Amino acid sequence: MPLSPEKSTHDYSAPLRLWHWANALLVSGSLLTILFLKVIVAPRDIIPEWQETLAKTGVILSLKQGRELAYAVGERIWEWHIAIGLTLAGFWLLRVLLELRGPAEVRFSARLLTVARNYRLAPPAARTEASGELFAKITYALFYAFLTVMVATGLCLTWADDVAFLGNIEHEVSEIHEVTMYLILGFFALHLAGVVRAELTKDHGLISRMIGGK
Repeated sequence: MPLSPEKSTHDYSAPLRLWHWANALLVSGSLLTILFLKVIVAPRDIIPEWQETLAKTGVILSLKQGRELAYAVGERIWEWHIAIGLTLAGFWLLRVLLELRGPAEVRFSARLLTVARNYRLAPPAARTEASGELFAKITYALFYAFLTVMVATGLCLTWADDVAFLGNIEHEVSEIHEVTMYLILGFFALHLAGVVRAELTKDHGLISRMIGGK
């Protein structure tokens, strides 16, 4: 017997679970590379630390040498960031294909329409719970939009040096890419809080289903 639309919003198929966890790891890895670049190996902070550490061993590191070393480290981290970004773009494409060609249980649009219909038809006593589910789905829709923008701008930045048009708008695209990163961080925080709340209240077993399925 096929799953009903209501049930399909609470059980997670293997392709959807694979995409969810792979995407979470890739986005987290991408954000971690930026953390390393902006904070941990920022030349303004790391070069004096290198100079101080090497001075204890009798090695003098000039400012120019420090900058060259920081640049080399930063280039390697950028290579990781680009590789993760391209893999993320591949998983984004997979999600689009699942949305266009996959069964109803893996299509976000089908689940969103089901939740919207449940909210519209919910009696007053159940309206609060239905509105909470609708709000959660709307935040997911925003995440997919943010992810699309991040992938698109990331690809533009990847080939900005090779395509003249992209090079002309590189600065603007970079700013959009950075703002989108903060929006995705905000979604992560909201998503984690919502999952923990659901697990502890009305939807016990949510995390287990997202890991193992039904």
